[in-house]
Amino acid sequence: MADNKLELITSIFSFCATWFSAASMQGITGTFYAYGYNTILYSILPWFIGAVLLILLASRLKDYDIITIPEFFYLRYESKVLQAMAGMLIVIAYTLYIIIQVRGFGIVISELLDISYTFARILVYLFIIYTTFGGLFSVSKVHRLCFVLTVAGIFIATAIVLKNVGGITIIYEKATLINTKPFPNFPYVTKQRGLLDPFAKGQMPPVITFTSFFGWGLGLATNPQYATYIISAKDKKTATKMIYYSKFLLVLMYFGLMIIGIGSRVLEPTIKSISSVDEVFPYMINNVIYSPFSGLILIGITAAAVSTANSQLLLAASGFSYDIYKNIINKNISEEKLLNLNRIFIFIISTISLILSINPPDSLLIYGGYIWGLFSSTFLVPLYGGLFWKKASKVGAIVSFFLGLITYIIFIVIKLNFFFHPAFPGTVASALAFYFVNKHSYKREGVNCAN
Repeated sequence: MADNKLELITSIFSFCATWFSAASMQGITGTFYAYGYNTILYSILPWFIGAVLLILLASRLKDYDIITIPEFFYLRYESKVLQAMAGMLIVIAYTLYIIIQVRGFGIVISELLDISYTFARILVYLFIIYTTFGGLFSVSKVHRLCFVLTVAGIFIATAIVLKNVGGITIIYEKATLINTKPFPNFPYVTKQRGLLDPFAKGQMPPVITFTSFFGWGLGLATNPQYATYIISAKDKKTATKMIYYSKFLLVLMYFGLMIIGIGSRVLEPTIKSISSVDEVFPYMINNVIYSPFSGLILIGITAAAVSTANSQLLLAASGFSYDIYKNIINKNISEEKLLNLNRIFIFIISTISLILSINPPDSLLIYGGYIWGLFSSTFLVPLYGGLFWKKASKVGAIVSFFLGLITYIIFIVIKLNFFFHPAFPGTVASALAFYFVNKHSYKREGVNCAN
């Protein structure tokens, strides 16, 4: 945790660099290309609402002397089991999420260097292992460079798109006329004015759009990768400022991605040589609007993937070594052995993610929302409930965690995600369990006191 001493500037760089992953650089841009304005309601707006909740989290979480979020569950609820289960969930979730970064990096580097996707994945695998071995101090230094490269890539690409199209006004005038498929295997033909319709003329129905908040928005609000920078900031004031200033920078960056995505659709209404939204941004930069800056822009895209992957890899390894191994198996392990165990597990997790990325998800953005939904269905209520509800009990937290997880898995398995986001029933089940179990506990305590 970098001794919980990260300064404001370092915290902002790390927070923004971790936030801006391949799901943003490639997923958001490609989704703007395919669905238009709906992307704001589906993911960007939920993210920023979730960031408001992070400010509330910062106001209380810094009062606890913790290294990981699962450790909070132990200190607050006196439950090693809950800490270990939360650590295991972090290991699983981030192992799956790192696939996004590996895929994003692989797509871009294969374009940049004209090499195979398989070999490109190995490059990011080696890089994230190397940078993560040094812990949060190492990762935070990498984030400074990565974030600068990402910002440069976005704004240079935005300027090039605007120059090629002729300005923002022309982008939106021509976007209303688009009525093609974005790429051959896309399931829908974009209807005229569909890119500017909040629900993409029926392609993204309101229920799916708004319930995505339970995945992306509430998932972000309780996601350990953001809470980590709250914990590692030197004080509560620094943590709060970090979130405020980061949100301002991120708004500008997403505005740039919106121009790039919709502007690319105006320049190339259908891209016949790609098969997913995640390939749009690299293809456009390397083929349609190629310039002397194309290499720098592509490197900026890869920087977004690397900066998120190494922080998630560090958290996943800590989830095992600190929240499971030290918590349950060997609580007297020395600091040096614990760090070495962390490095071994970093290698294991990154290798598993590399193997799983052989068959990557079709859409980084949709897939990422499902992973974040795991956190909103399990961590959200016990975390915020424990911070803001003094009478929240251990039993209530455990039941809430497990019922939310089980409900989420059930709705993933039965594939009702075509109607609403599976994090919606998962989060609701978790919240109801937390409330009613705690309420029942109050009644029993009252009876025992009376007796």
